[in-house]
Amino acid sequence: MEIHPYGEWPSPLSPERATGSTPRYGDLLLSVSDLGHPLVWWSVVESGRGVIWRAAVKDGRATDQRRFDVVDSVRSRVNEYGGGSFWVRGETLFWVEDADQRIRRLDPDGHVTVLTPEPPVTGAWRHSCGVMLPGRDWMIVERELHTDLDGSDLAEPVNELACVATDHPESHTLVRGADFVAEPVLSPDGTHLAWLQWDHPNMPWTAAELWAAEITREDPPRIRSPRRLAGGVMHGRSAGLERGVSVCGPQWSPLGVLHFCDDSADRWLLRRMPSAGLPPESVGESAVPIHDGSGEVGEPRWVGGGSRYGFSGNEDILLAENVDGLGSLGVLHGESGEYELLPFDYTWIQSLAVSRDIAVAIAGSGLRLTAPTVIDHSGGNSFSLAPDTPSVESASISRPERITYPTADAEVAHGLFYEPKLAGVSGPDSDKPPLLVRIHGGPTAEARSEYSSSVQFWTMAGFAVLDVNYRGSSGFGRRYRDLLNGEWGVAEVADCIHAAEYLAGAGRVDPLRCVIRGGSAGGFTALEAVCASATKSGFHFAAATSLYGVTDLTAMAADTHKFEARYLDALVGPLPQAEERYRQRSPLAHPERIGAPVLILQGLADRVVPPSQAEVLVDAMRHNGIDHEYKTYEGEGHGFRQPATISDALEREMRFYGRVMGFEPAVLEGS
Repeated sequence: MEIHPYGEWPSPLSPERATGSTPRYGDLLLSVSDLGHPLVWWSVVESGRGVIWRAAVKDGRATDQRRFDVVDSVRSRVNEYGGGSFWVRGETLFWVEDADQRIRRLDPDGHVTVLTPEPPVTGAWRHSCGVMLPGRDWMIVERELHTDLDGSDLAEPVNELACVATDHPESHTLVRGADFVAEPVLSPDGTHLAWLQWDHPNMPWTAAELWAAEITREDPPRIRSPRRLAGGVMHGRSAGLERGVSVCGPQWSPLGVLHFCDDSADRWLLRRMPSAGLPPESVGESAVPIHDGSGEVGEPRWVGGGSRYGFSGNEDILLAENVDGLGSLGVLHGESGEYELLPFDYTWIQSLAVSRDIAVAIAGSGLRLTAPTVIDHSGGNSFSLAPDTPSVESASISRPERITYPTADAEVAHGLFYEPKLAGVSGPDSDKPPLLVRIHGGPTAEARSEYSSSVQFWTMAGFAVLDVNYRGSSGFGRRYRDLLNGEWGVAEVADCIHAAEYLAGAGRVDPLRCVIRGGSAGGFTALEAVCASATKSGFHFAAATSLYGVTDLTAMAADTHKFEARYLDALVGPLPQAEERYRQRSPLAHPERIGAPVLILQGLADRVVPPSQAEVLVDAMRHNGIDHEYKTYEGEGHGFRQPATISDALEREMRFYGRVMGFEPAVLEGS
């Protein structure tokens, strides 16, 4: 066993290798080929581009795997976060091109047709989450309009459901009226449509309503008899709850029964309507859970597309659950009502698509790369459609350990802890490893319990890593999410500090060498965590890194996009009543209190958190003599996509910690 100082381990995972070794997958779909074979479709980011792949599955193996190079870059920008960027009918592909946000059709013979008109301003009319009307030349899509027909900017983008012809350029509005209209799903016979909608200041995970209507047989189709079925503020009041209720994940079963998840009983549980067809008004409010396990099936709708359950027969349901931060996969047997946990070791399930013949998930674990994976309904074998073996030996991989620890206000918080690990290498017996506290974005998101090269980059260099699921994170029920209401900038900051103190107190990390980093909302938390007023216990982080992080809450409320325009009403408070609270919690308002060196990494094309937020804070830190480094990246938005950017950001972050804490990272030698 070689002995090396922590942070100076000779890791084989360089920034370049770490950047290229964990693919980022997007949408996942199933269809049937002309020959009757299941077709699996998925998208993945390759060299910053969204690429679509397809494979046929026959006799328990994948054949005819194909990459669609005619697609320049598939990506929807609806609500800025996108998702639902392509959909299919048989062997015909429909997709949204990133450059102009128009829908294109690719026929099996290779012919491409553009189906939506060119807007007066490029990219101003956006689309996502298309569903095909069975037996008809129409599809229903989410549409987001940023300009009118003359190219004039709208006061606020309009979100609606639109009907678009599949064989010629024609479309019309189908559903409009709420601030947000999303996630259209059709009954198997195409006679009924269900969707979600919500209004400011709610977010979809606080008060989203489930609606449904008839689809007429006229040409073009229209809706008739729309009605609210469940969820939203009305549901919360009628149920005697002092909060709204969030509905997510609607789907129709093969028998035409509408299913959905809602969080009226704390966790997002799967429910169904009492009968097939168009349900009566508000009937979903009394729908009982059909599976009440230890986890939750639903998830916050940050992006479109994707699913957490599907029907493997008329009544059997394959579903993915999040159980306190770890994923699992099981079958709910319709006839008996019994739930069977499938014997797979997936701990992260990003999306699930199911048909009578096949199931496929984008799934991974601590030792396996997340990848599109074909799953045997009966719980037997599974196989991956893309590489799922990490590029480093398994003996060097640190696996996530789920921890729960006490935090402020007599509450507990959660996290995934990774010990430093590199085969044949250990740190000195007299030392404890440095700790990197990672904060997910959102803040209504969660730490992903999967193999991550961006985590292993640190653990193989001799760092311990903690992915914090602070109060407000998803995966632990509605009460836990709501603990952040009014407390953003306070509660999750305390949870990160208490996490480091907890691990240091247990003798697992060096209390003097704890650093914190996060992107977006996590960047805001990292900055607040190094302010001198953040802790009363005397604990201090040695450094912080903010990637495209929020620095000015008031500016964010004024400058951000429509989807998050009122997000801070719940997290901090409504303006102007809570104006002083916004100021007190903004790092920009008290840069003199920043008590540790700071690294800021920012994309210059970021519309969610504009570069101006970073630049003003950098100027303030320079004025106050605070140790800092600042790097910007051309063409990068909210979340880095280019491999060169991601690699450079990792290297800069490692060098930054080395400078601050006085070590020479061996992993960067020669770079």
